[in-house]
Amino acid sequence: MDRSTSSSPMNIAIISVAGRFPRAASCDELWQAIVEGRELVSSYDDVPPNRMQGAVYVPRGAFLELPETFDYGYFRYTPREASRMDPQQRQCLEICHHALQQAGYGRGSDAGRCGVFVGTRPDTWHQQHVRRPDESSADALLTLAGGSSDALATRVAYKLDCTGPALNVANFCSGSLVAVHLACRSLMADECDMALAGGVCVRYPAHCGYWHYEGGIMSRQGQVRAFDAAADGTLFADAVGFVALRRLRDAERDGNTILAVIRGSAINNDGVDKAGYSAPGVSGQEAAIRSALSSAGMQAQQIGMIEAHGTGTPVGDAVELRALSRVFDNVAARTCGIGSVKSTLGHADCASGISGLIKTIYAVRLGIIPPATHCDQPCQALSDVRSPFMVASQARRWCESHEIRAAGVSSFGIGGTNVHMIVVQPPPISHIPTREPLHLIPLSATNAITLQRVVTDLLNHLHQHPDIELADVAYTLQRGRQHWPVRKAIVAGSLADLISGLRQPQGVVPGSSSAAVVTALATSWQQGDTLDWTRFYPQEQRRRLALPSYPLAATLI
Repeated sequence: MDRSTSSSPMNIAIISVAGRFPRAASCDELWQAIVEGRELVSSYDDVPPNRMQGAVYVPRGAFLELPETFDYGYFRYTPREASRMDPQQRQCLEICHHALQQAGYGRGSDAGRCGVFVGTRPDTWHQQHVRRPDESSADALLTLAGGSSDALATRVAYKLDCTGPALNVANFCSGSLVAVHLACRSLMADECDMALAGGVCVRYPAHCGYWHYEGGIMSRQGQVRAFDAAADGTLFADAVGFVALRRLRDAERDGNTILAVIRGSAINNDGVDKAGYSAPGVSGQEAAIRSALSSAGMQAQQIGMIEAHGTGTPVGDAVELRALSRVFDNVAARTCGIGSVKSTLGHADCASGISGLIKTIYAVRLGIIPPATHCDQPCQALSDVRSPFMVASQARRWCESHEIRAAGVSSFGIGGTNVHMIVVQPPPISHIPTREPLHLIPLSATNAITLQRVVTDLLNHLHQHPDIELADVAYTLQRGRQHWPVRKAIVAGSLADLISGLRQPQGVVPGSSSAAVVTALATSWQQGDTLDWTRFYPQEQRRRLALPSYPLAATLI
């Protein structure tokens, strides 16, 4: 089988990821916790003043540390406006901005029409923090817009200049992965040229435990043990995550960094064929998985990993395994890894699907099947030696019998909306040498303190990536960032020149073999002039890199 992904029916490139999670401030930190088998759930000392009859209090939870922080000045909000915005809106805007910059773009319109697709849940913050009976009509309007989940996608579109479709998806747990599915379809229909897709879940009250009722879905032991024999339920978590998407052919043409490729996806509903409205359905899940494989032009035996919905509820996990087993019926034993990000993170409601997708992107890109956290003794269905599924006890390399690294991602919502997605490894990257002897590296910020953070972040990135292509660094910073009034320009002929220039406090820093023309352009830009960046690298296909994003201020408001 050809490793190329260019001939499949759906070829959507994932060109960046961004997110925040409990005890993990980035997608990299989430992945590190996953490969280490380390959960991100916290324990609390609080004791509720009133006991609930027939319930046991479990002092465990997974919350973002300070979701109320927000760089309102950067996004041109007043403190009054920002104070009435649900933290879900604040987090959504900041993470979409981060995803855009990680993709190598300063604004959504830089890549053409950018769509915004957001998996949402109701706001629970305003009920405790904002609503007052005596507020003015103007404040009431701010409160209405700031607390409505209807505003999530359009607020991002307005602030980041995204002119494609902007819509919210509200169908419980599968919302964010459905949002990604719809974004892929929108790209295929040429409704947009790039898309930001994902979801956000921030819950209140925060930093406290929950009540466990016998027969309910919440875990008595305060752990999600997906597919483990001792699994006894789930617990809920905060999360915000987004991916930037483009059609694969466009991403390859424009030099985007491709992390993975969505090769197929499918969505359906269980209908009436299940035990009840909130119950999962075997037939519906099976049909969604089969349809996604068909969409990708692939067979079950080509899949090396399943990122399952896996809530840790015995009934839900059993239904999911039955559906998967039907699809993988003829697959060789122990050839497909299985797990669920919920065992690490908790159940992030409408953001759980995007969390699982982010985990899968890292897995197929790096060729690592991560361990299944808390699955110490796999349930009976997975203990069967004939099962095609394998529970990894520690991180392991991808099975070499698979010619391409391909994974399936499932997300199932209350009410029966099922989505499954096939994600494959990225195409190989070819090194493109540059013919230019000198490179202009522009750095800017809204103030001097933040500019120093920009400089420091880039220095750290260069030390972590010593083989990075200097021309691509320059190209990304020239065309993939907004240019703010406080500026520093460096002219460099090598990475050593750039590092030396970053360490010097003065303005324009020429490289050791600088040319007068490039230095003059750098001086002009640093003094506030606008340059035509298309004059740089006109005959070269440079790449947009995932360089450090603009450092937003964590202002508590």
